[in-house]
Amino acid sequence: MKIIAHKSNLYNNKTFIESVNSIEGLTGIMLDIVMTKDKKVLVFSPVTTNKITINTIQNNNLNELTYYDILTLDDALNMLNNFKGKIIINLLPLNEALLIEDYQKIVSNNLTYTEEVKKVTDRFPNLDIYVCSSSYNLLYQIIRVFLNRKKGVLLSEDSGSYIDVDFYIFIPSMLNEKIMSEQLSIGKEVMVKMEDADDISIVINFLEKNRKNKEKYQYITNHAKIFYYSVNNI
Repeated sequence: MKIIAHKSNLYNNKTFIESVNSIEGLTGIMLDIVMTKDKKVLVFSPVTTNKITINTIQNNNLNELTYYDILTLDDALNMLNNFKGKIIINLLPLNEALLIEDYQKIVSNNLTYTEEVKKVTDRFPNLDIYVCSSSYNLLYQIIRVFLNRKKGVLLSEDSGSYIDVDFYIFIPSMLNEKIMSEQLSIGKEVMVKMEDADDISIVINFLEKNRKNKEKYQYITNHAKIFYYSVNNI
C-alpha cells in the first residue's frame, strides 16, 4: 500500500519531517507551502495550533515570523535529502481575492511564486519531487515552469474543466472508481487525500466496495499509522 504522510497538528514542522522514516508503509510525504512578502518559501500547515494564517505569511517578511512554527522549504528538503520516497509540494494559493480586478497582477504573482519554489527544488536534483496546487491559475504556471518534475492537481468541488497533468489528488467527496480507473489506465497517478477520521471512514468504505485498484491508489493522510492498519487487511 502506498501511503503519503501529511502534517497533522500533533507535531511541529521539524518533528514531523524527522519522523517520516519511522512510519511503516510510507512511500512519500506531502508539504504545503506558501511564500512570504520577501519571497521566502515556507512549509506551512493549514492544520495548525499557533493561529498563523496564509495571509500572515504573505504580508510579512521571514524575519517577522520567528515566533511561529515555520520552516523554510530549503531547510525541509535538506532534512529530507536522504529520503527515498516522493515529496509532493503543494503550492497553497495566494490571496487572489484582493487582486480580483487585476488579473495580470495575479498572473505575475503566481509566476514569481512558482519560480521561487523552482529555485529551491533545483538545489535538490536527487529528490523525487512532485509539484501540485488546487489553484488552476497557479497550476498553469507550474506546468510552464517545472519541466522536469511531475505536475498534478489537488481536486476540489470547485475545480474547473479537465486538465492534463501527471497525477490527480482526489478528496473523499469526489471519489469515483470509473474516473480514477480511467486515469490509471492511461498512466496517470491517482491519489486520495484525507484530512480527518471522517475522511478515513469514507475512504475505507469506498475501498471495501472497490478493491480492484486498492494497491494502485496512493493515500495522503495526516494519520498515516491509523490508516495503514485500518486498510491493510481490506
